[in-house]
Amino acid sequence: MSHFTKDQRKKINKTALADKHNCSSAYIRLVLRGEREENTVLAKAIIEDVKSMLQILEPK
Repeated sequence: MSHFTKDQRKKINKTALADKHNCSSAYIRLVLRGEREENTVLAKAIIEDVKSMLQILEPK
């Protein structure tokens, strides 16, 4: 299960992800906090998008 830090979660536009995946922002928050299992296709897709976004947003 992927867990993202508070700072990482702040950087992610949850509304845009919710629109893209046709779900609620609350669901996105649950997945990012690790309060929702990553056992669905939707949750896995959200995690992959977040990882891609963080590669761009976080300096190395």
